[in-house]
Amino acid sequence: MNPFFIFGTLFRYFASYYTRWILLCLFGLTIIISVIQSVELMRQKSVNKSDVQEISVPVLAILNLPNIIEVILPFAVLIGTMLCFNAWNKSNEFIVTRGFGQSIWLSLSPVLVSALGIGILFVMVINPIGAVTSKRYDSQMATLSGDTSNNLTISESGIWLRDMQDDVKIIINGDALNMKTAQISNPTIYSFVNGFELNWRVEAQSMQLTQMGWEVNDGTQWDSDGLNADLGTFIIPTNLGAVDLSRSGQSPHSISVYALPHFINVLERAGLPTINHEIHFNKILAFPLLLVGISMIATRITFRSINRGRQMKLIIKGLGIATCIFIFSYLMHVMGTSLTVPAVVAGWTPAISVFLIGSIMLARLDEN
Repeated sequence: MNPFFIFGTLFRYFASYYTRWILLCLFGLTIIISVIQSVELMRQKSVNKSDVQEISVPVLAILNLPNIIEVILPFAVLIGTMLCFNAWNKSNEFIVTRGFGQSIWLSLSPVLVSALGIGILFVMVINPIGAVTSKRYDSQMATLSGDTSNNLTISESGIWLRDMQDDVKIIINGDALNMKTAQISNPTIYSFVNGFELNWRVEAQSMQLTQMGWEVNDGTQWDSDGLNADLGTFIIPTNLGAVDLSRSGQSPHSISVYALPHFINVLERAGLPTINHEIHFNKILAFPLLLVGISMIATRITFRSINRGRQMKLIIKGLGIATCIFIFSYLMHVMGTSLTVPAVVAGWTPAISVFLIGSIMLARLDEN
């Protein structure tokens, strides 16, 4: 059996060696970023005039670790791949194995499979953990900064929500939405039937989402003929849940990749913007492919730089590649949030582009 096949002797050796380098770089970068963040948190805590003594800076740093890992993992893969192949070139281990007549793809299968496995592990394990810790971190940071407001204003004209009940469409406009109590202040409720035919309009003092539906307080109704009637307190059935609505103001990072599809559907039913959540969801799904592409590019430039004795160029190229990937990903995110491109394109284009570039570079290396 070929030793480079999955679980072969050489495959296991190179995969474990490569993974150790990635984890070492990830650990080092995480420590550096966490120390810098802790210093900044201590500064914020010292200058904050409110009573925040119960907030622990080390606990905050730990809660934010999954988010830090998400940001620095591509850089850890880039640096770790370079250092790993630099060590292999010095010991001639990888060069000797290529003397067996293997193609570059089969020889690099331990590296590519390891990078893919690290990406899948992040998506399936680290991301859900980070979704839980991000909620606590955001709450603690809001207390630290003195921002305890739970109101979400969607536009200058207030909050707008859409609710569907069979063939009846409910449009709700209010001054603000209290995310903690799921209450809308000074709402105006429009009921449409048969598409865009106005059935009635209700103005109320407030409305709150309960288990039974929307509880409207002190409501006055106008029908399509212009007649009005005081309704007092009444219930409007809804498909929305109080938990879903209270989570609508959460950042995409605070929602697990498993819960994001349902959450995006909830936002769409409510008429709330979903573009940031859709882009984040697609970026998370494309994350393993991005890591594989980065490992291929780093492999190619390391081979070329070491063989020609250009150690300093290796560092410069690494910094250049990291900067280009970061800028390109940021530009695609901006284009997605501005609705210039679809969310799927904004989320997947950086990963696909890096993967294709890495594949082309390795294919040219295999031809030499």
